[in-house]
Amino acid sequence: LVAPSTARPGEKIQLHVSALDSKGNLSPLEEGGIVFVDPPEGLSGLPESLDLGGSHEANRAIEIVADEPGLYRLRVQGTGNLSHLSAESGPLLVREDAPRIRWGDLHGHSQLSDGTATPDQYFEYARNVAGLDISVLTDHDHWGMVPMDSHPEMWEEIGETVDAHHAPHEFVTVLGYEWTSWIHGHRHVLSFGDSAPMLSSLSEETDDPAELWSALEGTPSITLAHHSAGGPIATNWDFPPDPVLEPLTEVMSVHGSSEAMDSPSLIYSPLQGNFIRDVLDKGYEFGFIASGDTHDGHPGLPHLSPYYNYRFPTETRAAQVGTGGLAAVYTEELSRQALLRAMRDRATYATSGPRALLYATLGGEPMGARSSSLRGDATLQLSVHASAPVRSLELIRSGEVVDVFSPESFAWDLEHEFSLSGLEGGEYVYVRIQQLDGGLAWTSPWFIAAD
Repeated sequence: LVAPSTARPGEKIQLHVSALDSKGNLSPLEEGGIVFVDPPEGLSGLPESLDLGGSHEANRAIEIVADEPGLYRLRVQGTGNLSHLSAESGPLLVREDAPRIRWGDLHGHSQLSDGTATPDQYFEYARNVAGLDISVLTDHDHWGMVPMDSHPEMWEEIGETVDAHHAPHEFVTVLGYEWTSWIHGHRHVLSFGDSAPMLSSLSEETDDPAELWSALEGTPSITLAHHSAGGPIATNWDFPPDPVLEPLTEVMSVHGSSEAMDSPSLIYSPLQGNFIRDVLDKGYEFGFIASGDTHDGHPGLPHLSPYYNYRFPTETRAAQVGTGGLAAVYTEELSRQALLRAMRDRATYATSGPRALLYATLGGEPMGARSSSLRGDATLQLSVHASAPVRSLELIRSGEVVDVFSPESFAWDLEHEFSLSGLEGGEYVYVRIQQLDGGLAWTSPWFIAAD
């Protein structure tokens, strides 16, 4: 059950209800459906029940109205063949001044490279099952069944499919591919224009990161390093990222977390000194996002599938169930141009899959800000609406966990303040959130400017 995270009073919104098998695939049923459990009074239009079997689709969109301000979580119970199942949506905050949170999976693959599902099926799942606002298909430039860099008709097919599914203000698709260097690491390249060439990591003109950024200079594009701290290949951070073209980095995916050695759900084959926190210590400045790197046609919901557990040693698999990634972007307007502006402003945060709501400021500055006004003493104010009870809030300051807050009760919703003193130019600050169910989230860092 997927709901949007924010809405305004009186606004029409869509809920997505889907019957999925144990691997996250849509599952046709002979009979079965759902009923809403204790439906809240502040939302109108919820049906008493909904059929998902027989001639009905295994996934349905329900249009309701957010009548009254409030915080809502919707719960459904299965009927018929689904009677043993239940589901709960993420938190829905209805408030006139609630900043819009747009959810995206910016990294995934189709059968054109080394995944399953057609490009059409990929985007249909992203919109109609995962209920995403933003979706990017990033098939490899040269890796997979057929090398795309020598088959331009494949790149043309992807471009046509991206355009066919793009619906401004409703569902945004962005043209992308994975620059697959087995020397310097993997980056996905996102183009927010109508078209773009594919720049191969095997081409002599674009076979290192500096050449890639040079070729992209002046275009409405960004690049994102992923699985940067470990398997299947770590990022070569000797190339300082272009601040305009690489404003963000992927902290989490199905490969695990590249944040730091002390992160839960750690990436496999980690390379000490290559974590995102290590390169922040070098002075690089990134906002945080996460994405799936799904290869099974389930953008937005890869953490539902047990398929990805094979990457982890047997003794640690239980702790790794639920690895995935989502990007949260703050933007009022849902368009390619607005998303590019927000991403370059680092107005983002990351989760391992849960659609937790995070609102945070440091000294009144939003996540991702770089400001000299943050020098000295500052208060970090954090509001969390989680998808499970919160285990801990961890404050990271310039490479170290300096404070931890653990709620005494099973709090799903909480507000907390961290006090920081003596902040100096060149420092950075962010918060890592852990849920009791293993879900993770990270604010983008704040950067303290020297002048």
